[in-house]
Formats: sequence, structure tokens, C-alpha cells
Amino acid sequence: MDPELLSEARIWFRQAESNYKFLSVARKSESYDLVCFLSQQVAEEALKAYLFCQGKEETSTHVITELCQIASKYDEGFLQLKNEIETLNYFNIVVNHSNPVECAIPGTLFGQADAEKAIATAKEVLDFVRDKLPFNPADTPVADN
Repeated sequence: MDPELLSEARIWFRQAESNYKFLSVARKSESYDLVCFLSQQVAEEALKAYLFCQGKEETSTHVITELCQIASKYDEGFLQLKNEIETLNYFNIVVNHSNPVECAIPGTLFGQADAEKAIATAKEVLDFVRDKLPFNPADTPVADN
């Protein structure tokens, strides 16, 4: 395995874990739109970490179902995961690409139930990918700035 790609994978997975830890803070503050958006980010970062481990250098899409489809070329288990994470794509599109002049602002579109579902789905992706990585994320050192 290319050491640079492995290093990149470690960085992406570490970021996914960092964002996941913050979800509880956002939920407590009732920032449900942020919870939903960051949950999508957790899934995207974890999936990209897996793809870097497979030697896939170009992963510019932010559509996590597409990332799952790509990952399924290496492990068919990602096809099942793909079916379970569609909602996170929706959250990303609404929060990231809504025009508040044309519709409600994203902060008013999501509730606690959406946030809880998003967090559960993000955890599912994080756990699924963690089990597929060729390294133990807990052994990944934090980079110095």
C-alpha cells in the first residue's frame, strides 16, 4: 500500500471521528441542521478514508451514495450501506445548497428526530468503515501543526 495514501486515509478517518464527537454538542444546542450536515460529513470522510486505503486517489465527489458505489468495487458490503445512507445526502444538499430567499433557512427545516436519525446513520458508517480499515484508528497519531 502506498504510504502517502495510507497517511491520507488516517487523516480523513481521524477527521470523521472528530466530527462525530462534536455531534453531541450540536445536538445539545438544538442545532439540528448542523447535526444533519456534520453527520453527512462524517460519512463522507470515513468513506474517503476507506477509498484511500484501496489506492483510490481521486475522491472529489461529496455524494456519499456514489462513494459507497465506488467502495463496493472492493467490498460488496458497501452496497447494503449505500441503501441505508441516502438520507444523509439529502441533508447535505438542503443545508449546503439551499437558497434562504426561496425557501426556509436550513436551520428551520430539521428537528430532533432528523438529528437523531442522522447521528445513528453516521455512527453506522463510521463503525462499518472502521472494521474495514487496514489500520487501527486509535493508533493514529495526531499530526503536529
